[in-house]
Amino acid sequence: MHFNFHVSGGLEEIDAFWEERGLDRSKERLLFAGYSRNGHPHTVYLNWARSHDECCDVYLGIEARRPSRVWPGRVLKAHRLRESDLREFLKFIRQKDVPWGIHARYIYPSPGPAIPARPPSNTRLRSLSFEVLEEERTAAILTFGRQGEQWFMIVEPTTRFPFPKGNNFFREPFETGCALSPPASTEQTP
Repeated sequence: MHFNFHVSGGLEEIDAFWEERGLDRSKERLLFAGYSRNGHPHTVYLNWARSHDECCDVYLGIEARRPSRVWPGRVLKAHRLRESDLREFLKFIRQKDVPWGIHARYIYPSPGPAIPARPPSNTRLRSLSFEVLEEERTAAILTFGRQGEQWFMIVEPTTRFPFPKGNNFFREPFETGCALSPPASTEQTP
C-alpha cells in the first residue's frame, strides 16, 4: 500500500516535528522500519518533500519486502522510524490542512497481463495500463508492471479518501486493499 497526500503550508512544521525527534534537517527526509507479519518481512516508510512554496507532499507506504530491498544503500539506524513517532506524526498531521485527501495505490504480485496478441519479437513489454470505468467515469487505473522477471498489478483508485479521524489510519485503506486484491493474492496482505 502506498499513500500520498498534500499538506498545505506544512513543510516547516513537519521538518520541526521530526527535528524534535532527532532527525537532522540536513539529512534525507526519509524514515523507515522493518517488521514481520505472519513470518514475512515488511517495511513501513515515511518520506516528505517540498511541493511548492511552504507546502509539502507526504508519502507513506507499507511493502511486503525487507527494508534493504525497499531502500537499498540506506542504513536503518540513520533513518529509523519508531512506531510511537509514526502514531504521533499521524495525530499531528490530522490537525493540518490536507485539502485533497489521501491518494492510495495498491500493489500485488501478478502472473502478468493476459495479452490477446503477442508483441513483435524485438519488443519487451514493461507495463500495460487499463482504465476501469464505472458509469463512464474512470474509477481506477489498473497497471501491470514488471521489475526484472517479476510482474506486479498496481491498482490506483481515482477517488481519494479523507484523512481518517480515528486512531487507526490504516483500517479503511487496508479493507479497501483487501477488497481490491485479486483472488490469487488474498493470502498475502498488500
